[in-house]
Amino acid sequence: MSDEEDTAILLNNANKTIEMYVNKVPNEDYQCLPPTSLRKPIPKQNDNLTPLTSRNQNVFVSMVAVLAGIAFGCDMGVAKPIAPLIKHEFNLHCFERDFVISIWFIGALLGGLTGGFLIDSFGRRWIMILTMLFLTFGATLSALANHYILLLVARIICGYSGTVSAVAHCIYMAEVSDSNIRGYNVMLYQLGTAIGFLMSVIAAAVKSIDYQWRFSIGITAVPALAACIITIIFLQRSPPFLLYKRMANVSKTPSQNPWNTILKIMTIMVFLLILQQGTGKRQVLYYAPRLFALLGICSNVAEITALISLGVVKVFSTMLSLIVVERCGRRTALITSATICMTTISLLSLLATIDRGDDTTDVLIPRCKNYHNEEIKLQTAMPAGSPPPFPLLPTPLAITAPSPETWTQVKSSCETQNIVVSEGLTGGLRILAVITLLVYEAAYALGLGPVPLLNLTEVFPAAIRGRCISFISIVIIVTHIIATESVIAMIKSLTLAGSYLFYSFMCLVTVCYVFLLIPETKGKSLQQVAQELRKLSLGTRVCNNLRSLPLICHIKWIKKYDGNVSTGQSTLI
Repeated sequence: MSDEEDTAILLNNANKTIEMYVNKVPNEDYQCLPPTSLRKPIPKQNDNLTPLTSRNQNVFVSMVAVLAGIAFGCDMGVAKPIAPLIKHEFNLHCFERDFVISIWFIGALLGGLTGGFLIDSFGRRWIMILTMLFLTFGATLSALANHYILLLVARIICGYSGTVSAVAHCIYMAEVSDSNIRGYNVMLYQLGTAIGFLMSVIAAAVKSIDYQWRFSIGITAVPALAACIITIIFLQRSPPFLLYKRMANVSKTPSQNPWNTILKIMTIMVFLLILQQGTGKRQVLYYAPRLFALLGICSNVAEITALISLGVVKVFSTMLSLIVVERCGRRTALITSATICMTTISLLSLLATIDRGDDTTDVLIPRCKNYHNEEIKLQTAMPAGSPPPFPLLPTPLAITAPSPETWTQVKSSCETQNIVVSEGLTGGLRILAVITLLVYEAAYALGLGPVPLLNLTEVFPAAIRGRCISFISIVIIVTHIIATESVIAMIKSLTLAGSYLFYSFMCLVTVCYVFLLIPETKGKSLQQVAQELRKLSLGTRVCNNLRSLPLICHIKWIKKYDGNVSTGQSTLI
């Protein structure tokens, strides 16, 4: 049996319904497999491999997706808002405070290194259960920690289990869902993540709770434990993974260059995610506290107001993306999102020029005071803003509070609180700037933030899907750190307005890249996606996409690919 047939069988079984199996001979799907080569007996009619496509099971799959996403979002987004409270309770230096935030990503990197092998070896469901249990334990230990070292250990556990859980859950949702709701179920995890970020910010903002930071960091255990219980009781193992394990000893005829196709797919997706990091999200959101402060909000609450406002916009935009990815398609969501981001960043560049001109460097350099009141600049390895987004999930809001000594003044309405002023931006322009910022956040959450993870779960073979996505998660975390650390350097060299124009250009590059190379998988089974990626060469795929442009479709060197275009559904990639 060739690798192509193996992959086709694996993917085909993930998309069949129970009703189809009821009307079929139980052993029909296994006629091509030698019975003596199977590790386990061929399943009987009451032991079919696709029990998860019934309506009742779909409800539980959706519930687990949302709850697991909330747990991940809460755990990842809570560290930055509560860092000052942890610093005060444990009498930490600024470096120690920031290390509480950064160490989560050390665990995440370890999860990316080993999680894929665990998912592909032991199965999606068991890893989902174990990671949710470890995340519950890590969150509880973080809330009860009475020593700095114990807190660091707990955060490593949370980072590791959260990363592996995110990969396992998204793969599971894609494999057990029908083609017409696969995007919906995977995007529900993204929605849960956005809700989790918002919950963590609100919980950290409440000032009347005793042991506030312990409550905020421990709340992750509730949705994690609920998702674990539902998975144990109601969900069963992934059908493609079960069939893959039963075919492990079947002799196969090696196909020509099977790894070349996988390597090409991985390269295409890695560059997409690098472009995602280059669209300027951290740079744009660094400007958010000042824009909200210009509306008259006291500077001491401008940051938390911006976080909550943008978090609410993110949640509603992710809800809209649930509809867009299934009605309009993945490519449409990505192209629309990148186009709106390009427009809004260009407008913000103009507004930044009017607001502060070239005097923008100092306001973006965060400062921290040690417990002995010595002010130092942050020089940590990780960014001082909110934690970077886990790969392809909705990005946390990387906002840094401005320095009050640099560009604020006291206003009588705030009494002793500082308020930001600007000679360039008038009342109407200030409102326009905030609206532009909110539109950018909505556009990013519509496509560029969540859709790439959905693409990842659909384009890789089932046998190595966990390892491929885990490897890409490492690449994304590293590139995000590089992009965040380069923010200040770009401002110094290009000014704030100039750096916005650069990111606007990157959004244009992203639009072109998605149009030419990213597959449209809406309404297609995983088997169809695998066949299209395997059979069409990269040049043919690019030309097929170019043929949809009226001004280019008549070019001769594009016409020669007409014979390679399928007569059925578009095979855009």
